[in-house]
Amino acid sequence: MNDLELLDRHGPDAPPVSDVTLAAARARLLSGMDSTAPAPRSRPALFRRGPMLAGLGLAAAVAVAAVAVPRPDARPDGRPDARPDAAPTAAPAITSSGPSSGAPPATSGIRLVAATAPGFPYTIPGLGDATFTADPGGPIIAVYLADDRSDVYLSTATEAPGFGGEPVDVEIDGRPGRLLPFDGTSDDGRPPLTLVWEHRDGVWLSLTGHRRYGTPEALVKLAGKVQDKPQRLRFEVTVGLIPDGWELAAFKDESILMYRDPADPQTGFQVQWTPGSRPLFRAAEVDGLEKASKVTVQGRPADLFRCRDFWMVQARLADRSIVRVMTPRTFTADQAVQLAESVRRS
Repeated sequence: MNDLELLDRHGPDAPPVSDVTLAAARARLLSGMDSTAPAPRSRPALFRRGPMLAGLGLAAAVAVAAVAVPRPDARPDGRPDARPDAAPTAAPAITSSGPSSGAPPATSGIRLVAATAPGFPYTIPGLGDATFTADPGGPIIAVYLADDRSDVYLSTATEAPGFGGEPVDVEIDGRPGRLLPFDGTSDDGRPPLTLVWEHRDGVWLSLTGHRRYGTPEALVKLAGKVQDKPQRLRFEVTVGLIPDGWELAAFKDESILMYRDPADPQTGFQVQWTPGSRPLFRAAEVDGLEKASKVTVQGRPADLFRCRDFWMVQARLADRSIVRVMTPRTFTADQAVQLAESVRRS
């Protein structure tokens, strides 16, 4: 590649990178970082497990950082500064049924309802097991990784023009579609190709293929194989309750889930799962803490942190692993605890 081609691809006037392309790069990068994954893989290792924040998305990363980063004014020995203004104040204990003091719980406009098991509604037979990724506000993407890097990405879409080269109209089983070439060349000289097509009336899907699947013939053939067969999204934990009307908006590492209000995409709550070998957060390590309370979650002692901008419930599950539920302050304390009470290991 010469200097002019490099500027065309990565310079200030380069075309914007699509969400699918970013997901593809993230999938490959994180898969390559997993040095413990066997080869060949029976189940592609899309993400490393652990408290990684990369790839979760800006909104979620900010939310995690707000509670997971210790206060900067730590003592030289690494322990938090035990200043009087950093000490939490006492509060009545709260259980999933309400404050233990007997006072009526505060109310909010949020109503908790039973959550349905999250899933992805489509399957491509013959490509092996898929892994999944989703950024806040973006679609769930089924990722089929191949040992020869002939990767395939499937997601919902809208009838939209391409993000690069000249689109080409095609038909899949009599329905309209459009091939969207990538504007530029990839490192191996074989750029990916995307097909957006009407899978059924009013339902558009997007399919991106690399290498063997990065040709018009291969993509059209794959599109014809897509089945309306749901795949369950498997996480370390599931949530039994969510606010009425809210939906799964993002997830990371199979251990961080984010739900949001579609009517207000900036409003959401987050669930983090951590292995039992990790320590619990101490009150002095929680940024913006206003009050700390002892609560009961699933019959075990837990912490409720009321912070400047959010509630956080921290609890150990039966297997000693840790779950943290963070909600906006528009939730009541009782609702935050009820969400934590509904969390179960998958």
